[in-house]
Amino acid sequence: MDIPQASSVDVEGSDKLVIRYHDATANEELSYQEVIALYPTLGEGGRNECCLFYIKRQSKENGTQWKLHGASFKEQPEGFSKDFIVSTLPSHLASPQNPDKAPTVHVIVSVRSGTCQAEQFFHDVILPLFDCLGFSEKHYQVIFTKSERSIIEFAEATLLKTANQGTGQTVLLLSGDGGVVDLVNVLHQSSRSPQYIKPTIGLLALGTGNALANSIGLNRDLTKGLRDFLRGQPHILPTFNARFSPGSELLVDEGRQAEPLPKDSNGFDMLYGAVVCSWALHASLVADSDTTEYRKYGAQRFQMAAKELLDPSDGSAPHRYCGRVGVLKRDGDGKETTEYLERGEHMYILATLVSNLEQALTISPESKPLDGQLRFLHFGVIPSDEVMRILGMAFAGGKHIGEKAVGYQSIEGLRIEFDEPDGRWRRVCVDGRIVRVGEGGWVEVRREVRDVLDVIACLQ
Repeated sequence: MDIPQASSVDVEGSDKLVIRYHDATANEELSYQEVIALYPTLGEGGRNECCLFYIKRQSKENGTQWKLHGASFKEQPEGFSKDFIVSTLPSHLASPQNPDKAPTVHVIVSVRSGTCQAEQFFHDVILPLFDCLGFSEKHYQVIFTKSERSIIEFAEATLLKTANQGTGQTVLLLSGDGGVVDLVNVLHQSSRSPQYIKPTIGLLALGTGNALANSIGLNRDLTKGLRDFLRGQPHILPTFNARFSPGSELLVDEGRQAEPLPKDSNGFDMLYGAVVCSWALHASLVADSDTTEYRKYGAQRFQMAAKELLDPSDGSAPHRYCGRVGVLKRDGDGKETTEYLERGEHMYILATLVSNLEQALTISPESKPLDGQLRFLHFGVIPSDEVMRILGMAFAGGKHIGEKAVGYQSIEGLRIEFDEPDGRWRRVCVDGRIVRVGEGGWVEVRREVRDVLDVIACLQ
């Protein structure tokens, strides 16, 4: 990528920069939100210079596209925020000391995530940026997903094996929450050696809801998390486990097929997550909207599916979800107890480790980035327009938790015992994966005490 030489950069106000060139017609305005990093470089004759990298997006007929831009300066611009300065490549982009060894940095491009923009982002932003930073293609491996199992197969064949050999690794995920949950499940469900070193993941928000990225601040600017990837530090990624009764099935292929769930060491059906486990309305709308037709609408697909569930087109009443819901707590002696909700019919049941399910949807306002605390949000059967009003308040900074109909608390875990003859209403969502629980079955959700991954973030 050719990087033009600029004469200066002016800081105008709190969020505006003007890059000035000798040819004034080439001057360009940009927002701090578009800045990736200010990086030192060597100019002619070994002279110390610096380069400002930033991102621009354009709306095209086939969706938003991003492009990397750069401007070179003979010296560091005055008045430029030190928050954007990256003096060296971060340690998680370190190359193997032995050049004959396989790369320990992996870039996973989830081709079908969200509105299918990850591949374009890789070619037009990541590839030229890495090249400008001197991080050549021989230093990392690129995986383009070909199926729903591509990330799982990579984790089983490469990530786990290398981690068990005591070698640190970095995975840059161009995906949504689904890519994270694939890695989490392989690493939790597999045997780990005493030499196991946790891989570190960097996450670029190119999925649909991007709950994890939004909750840890990766989407606070317009770089999709790339700024944090270059400036952030690894932090423990909290996870939970969801244990299911025998006969539960993982739904795949847009719900048309079912597969057996993985089993834990005690023979229980088990999934792991880092974002959310839900039943009732939330699980139903995630499951119903997971189709090729719905996915093209991005995050809007969730509201479209919710409308059909709350106001069915066949004129029937919204479903009343039946079952017993128990909150797992610990008493003063540390003994686990279960307190069941008094009602037997429900509309919204959700346990989460994060604050935001979408960028503007603050489902758990008391959750802090990576604090590891499970929180439980729930309400019973209420009129559909009241459901929409309450959920609309979640888009206003999480004000819904102040509503009388809404229950909200920190928990040790959650148990749901289903009383639904139709499997459609026994679907449970675990970070976007959909499990159909067997008739008369149950699910228990608990915070997982073992840590298998770190995630890169700039925590405030």
